[in-house]
Parts: sequence; C-alpha cells; structure tokens
Amino acid sequence: MISFLVLTVLLIYSPTCLPNTDIPQMEVLSYSSDSTLPWPPEGTAENDPPAKWPGHKEQLGKRHPRVKVDVAYKKGFPSAQDFYTNFVERKSPVVFSHAVDNKDYDFLSLEKLNSSGRAALSFVEISSFRAKEKEANSVRNFVNTMMSKTFYVSDSLHNNYKSIFKLPLCLQCSYLVDLLVETSHILMGHVYPLPVKQSGQDVLHCQVDGSKEMLLVDPKEYPEIESLLELDMAPKGRASLLNSLAVDYEKYPALTRVKEFKIALLGPGDCIYIPAYWVTQSNILTKENSVEIKWTPSSWTPDSDCAKGLKNRFLSSLSFPGEKYFGVDPTLDKKGILVDKVSIILDKMLKEKKTFNFAEFMEAIVKDEELLPELQEWTVESTARAKE
Repeated sequence: MISFLVLTVLLIYSPTCLPNTDIPQMEVLSYSSDSTLPWPPEGTAENDPPAKWPGHKEQLGKRHPRVKVDVAYKKGFPSAQDFYTNFVERKSPVVFSHAVDNKDYDFLSLEKLNSSGRAALSFVEISSFRAKEKEANSVRNFVNTMMSKTFYVSDSLHNNYKSIFKLPLCLQCSYLVDLLVETSHILMGHVYPLPVKQSGQDVLHCQVDGSKEMLLVDPKEYPEIESLLELDMAPKGRASLLNSLAVDYEKYPALTRVKEFKIALLGPGDCIYIPAYWVTQSNILTKENSVEIKWTPSSWTPDSDCAKGLKNRFLSSLSFPGEKYFGVDPTLDKKGILVDKVSIILDKMLKEKKTFNFAEFMEAIVKDEELLPELQEWTVESTARAKE
C-alpha cells in the first residue's frame, strides 16, 4: 500500500488520492518563535544519538530557533526595481502584507468563486482524497458543494482567470516576462500539512483566502537539508517523504545539523517571495486558496524602461511554457472576449436566481443584442459546458 506520506507529496506535485487518515494535532509555531534559542539545545551534545535530540517525533521546527521572515511592505507590492534589488538579487525571502486583498484581485476570493459566472464557466480537474479518478467540474460548483468535503484542486491558474489577473507590480519588467515558467492555483477546504519540497524556480506565492504557516531553509546556509529530498519530481523540483508532524531524526539525522528555520505566517491577501532552491514546508491552518507565479532564477536587473507597457498587462497576454500556455493579444483573444460577455449574463442570472436550466440560459444569450453576433464563436464544447 502506498504510504500516507508518499500520497501527501503527490498531492502537491501530481494530484492523486489520499487515504482517510487522521492527522495529528498541528501547532502554530510563529507566535512562539525565538531566534535566540541555542542549537544544539542545552543539555544536548553534537554526538548524541538523533533520537535523543529535542524535536524527535515532534512537529518540524518546533524545538529549533525560528527567525520570522521580514514583512517589508504593509500594503501592496514594491516596484520591480525595489523587489529585485532588495530581495531577488540577495535571494532573501520577504512577505508583502495585504498585497492581493484589493479590487484588482478580489475576483479570486472564495466569495466570488462561489457566485460568479466566470467561475461557472471555468472547468477544472477535481481530485479526491479517497479515489484516484478525477472529475471535471466548474470552479463555482467545486467551491459551492465540494470544497468542504474530501476534494481539492491543484492545477495551473485557469485561462479564464489569467485574462483578468494583472501582472503584480513587483514583476512588471520586460526582462522578467521572458523568464516566466508557470502558474498554479490550489483550492482545499481542510487543515493539512503539506510536504517538504524544493522548487528550482523563484516563486511569488499569494494567499488569497485562508491562512498558512511556512518554514524555510536556505540550502546554501545549511546544505544538509537537501539530504531530505529523496523524491525527484522533475520538472517541478524535489520533495521529501518526511512526516512533518512527527519528525523522525533517526531517519533524517541531517535535521539536527540545521541550526535555524525561517518562518512566515500568511493570512488572506499576503504574498511571499521564495527564492529558488530554498527548501520549504507549509501547513494549511484553515483553508487554502492560493496562487503562485514561478520564473527561472536568472538575472533580470530592472531599469527605467523595462516596466513600460506592463502596468495593466494580464497574465493571459504572457507565456508560461511550463504549462504549455502561450500568451495572446487581448484584442485578438476571441474566446476570452466571449467568456467576458457570457460571464456578465451569467452574473445577472445568478443574482436573480441560483438555478436555471439550459433553455433559460440560451434564451438570455439570444436576447442580448451585443452578444448575439459573437455566437459564431460558440462551439460544441461551449454548449456542453453551458448544459453542465
């Protein structure tokens, strides 16, 4: 039987089934973090057996010194130049507080996903904790009826949302645009410990809803941490089978050589920059609605010209080769334009009544004089989605 930990790792890298396993009590460590604690702890010698070290069979990082990641901006993102110079170039993680809890990004909130026409038009692969099979369903239906049960979404940000997701200010540089790799969107309605992992890309992780605690280690400072990463999940990165809620120092003695962890507590709207190759482990503390943008860790030193024309650029106009998505000019994106128009009609109908049949929906479209000429772009797939 595949172990609980293997399946936990696969949850993030390739969605699959997870068993109905009780999860040990998870602690929030941020509030009790103390960077001045000695390591090795008092009364522990370097040559003591790993099982004798404080923290054995306890939650990862509980007994270690923990240094809180700096919160550099209290509201929103910095400019690309500030972001690169102060953090990316230095490979220093940083939290941007309340960066995406504003009108530019509220379309991704669970409240909007639960009620919007766009969410009803956006079909994703739904995975289950209890079965290997996946099912296609709309984001709206998932959030409305499935998220609180044993289901989750772990995929690229849907194209219908790329078309209204503005490139964050800190990434608005043409030199960086060419380095973009992929996006991700995770939805889960459960408290859950995520696996220890390492990405080969720089990451901007944004917590749209819910809260999460994240431990981080720089492998350049503590190279021993990489011995935990026994799973090669190329091209996504590497991961570990370590049980983060009951760490076995006998199996992973290298953790006794890691002298401190960085730690960050993310709430709704917070974003964190994670430098490439840093090792992380996250715990979902309430529920999960997060988005990530990843890029190749190459030099992209900003200047005064690189931000031109990017202020109001949407992700749909940019390419993400890691997910085989290629940007399209918004004025030429016929499918995107049609989705925008149909979404408006659906929003109106959903406000009037929560349920309606296919005939009522098509009647509303035919009555819309602005949308009617666009029906030539309506496909068999569009009909199938509308019926669903």
